[in-house]
Amino acid sequence: MKSTVLVVMLCACGVQPRPDLDDSLATLSIEPQNSEHWLVDGAVTGQRFSATATYPGGMTRDVTSETTFQIDTTFGLFSGADLSIMSVGKANAHASWGTKTADTSVTARLKHTRVAPGVSPNAPNLFTGLEVTDSLTIVYPPVGVTMPRNVDDFETHWTSTGGLDTFEVSLRSEYADIRVYVPGGNGLPAAGPNASWAALLPAEWSAGIQNEVEVTYQVRGVSSINPTMVHAAAPRRVDLSSVPMRGAVYYWAQKAGSVGIYRHDMTVPNAPVEEFMTTNQTGGRCVACHALSRDGSRMSVTYDGGPTGQATVVDVATKVAQPANKSWNFATFTPDATQMFTVSGFAITVRDPSTQAVITTMPSDGPATQADISPDGTKVVYIRPSVAYLDYMFGGGKIVTRSYDAATHEFGPEQLLVTDGANNYYPSWSPDGNWIVFNRSTDGGNGGAYSNPSAEVWIVKADGSVPAFPLATANLGPGLTNSWARWAPFKQTSGPNNEPLFWITVSSKRDFGTRFINTGRQENQKIPQLWMMAFYPDRVGAGDPSVAAFRLPFQDLLSDNHAAQWTEQLVNDPL
Repeated sequence: MKSTVLVVMLCACGVQPRPDLDDSLATLSIEPQNSEHWLVDGAVTGQRFSATATYPGGMTRDVTSETTFQIDTTFGLFSGADLSIMSVGKANAHASWGTKTADTSVTARLKHTRVAPGVSPNAPNLFTGLEVTDSLTIVYPPVGVTMPRNVDDFETHWTSTGGLDTFEVSLRSEYADIRVYVPGGNGLPAAGPNASWAALLPAEWSAGIQNEVEVTYQVRGVSSINPTMVHAAAPRRVDLSSVPMRGAVYYWAQKAGSVGIYRHDMTVPNAPVEEFMTTNQTGGRCVACHALSRDGSRMSVTYDGGPTGQATVVDVATKVAQPANKSWNFATFTPDATQMFTVSGFAITVRDPSTQAVITTMPSDGPATQADISPDGTKVVYIRPSVAYLDYMFGGGKIVTRSYDAATHEFGPEQLLVTDGANNYYPSWSPDGNWIVFNRSTDGGNGGAYSNPSAEVWIVKADGSVPAFPLATANLGPGLTNSWARWAPFKQTSGPNNEPLFWITVSSKRDFGTRFINTGRQENQKIPQLWMMAFYPDRVGAGDPSVAAFRLPFQDLLSDNHAAQWTEQLVNDPL
């Protein structure tokens, strides 16, 4: 008995164990097992581990000082047996003692609270009463939305009744609990009772989503003078892209003080929009119709609009424009940006974008306009109108495809893809070349293809194997001018099974939650903005493959924004 006590005391004092103990027969264990931690408002937290060797017969000794501990360095860092946890998530802590190893899991969750000006510093403590699901309605984002994970500027909008004046906006995932407390009442009265909205800070959004494939947000409200009841809207889920959104978007905007092309780099989501080629830089000349090469190096522009507007090609990096001595309204580039199709007077011309010189004119059995080249450069899609007035104003548009050989400049036979009696226009190839998105309007007259309130987003399989159908969920409803549908240039995935998706942008005159209301305005007073929607190709045939759209957050709220054109990257002046 004394011998046993002596051994325990010697081990506790760090003295080497008895020589007759055979370490090769021992097993290693570490404590604590499966520990969980909270990082409160981003503060680093820690955990001390211990390692124990257990010998046959049950004898043990502390081998912590002889053990090496490791963990994913993006999660935390070990100093001896002391772990500093710097990130949220779940990681495996690994211990090595000679040839013996042991593992355990470490889970870290983030808890963040922000109380905005205008509410009591005690606001978090007001939300402890009985929760009821009435009096509060979320109006934005819509149900079922998918967003790029780097959207950063996340907003939610709501209305409420019952005298609620203090609101909690939460964003929750498996590893994060973000709560922001705001006063509300800052929305437009036309949006509904006590219209309100709030935005998470970019750092709050990033901390909340981490590596999650989805997050849940919720809005709750109380009356600060009688907080016995907590009024809660049902939690809503946001699905996230598996990787950040890339590329750059160039769009036409009519803003106070300038009109023309603006651009935004999606890889820097919180950066301000940049004036690229506006009336401030062109001596007052309006740049409207524009198209970009996939690599973002060249842009086709048309000055001053109209059927005879002068057009040219711009070097995007330097913003230097070639002389404008030609005319066209629409253009598209081959993938290597060495050839350009231009459209003027319902004729499609192939040009050298370096000089604008004509290479060939596309033969056609009828008027042809609004061309787009496939991502591999082997096919072209365009519109054949039945009532031809202008390249951007016509009726009865049919969708036509054909092959193109960039080496010989020869075209294959025309293939009529969509031939119904509606007006189809603005066709665009998906990044994988399998789908063509386009607009359709019910107005078959001359003006049916230009800023038409009845415009909807439709899609068709490029080989005709799936007939044309509307993206009903993304369209939201009739009369919203869902125009200029265009693909972002990359295929992405979403969800735990990495389901494929593509992004589509439209210019739409739909309401933006509680911050801007188009409903009830005269048509010429409505303000279009750029909206983005996810298209899930694997869902075709099993229901609507689109989900609800969200407003791209970088836009000026009172700016008319149209004709989003995407590139694989934003090209800046090399100097």
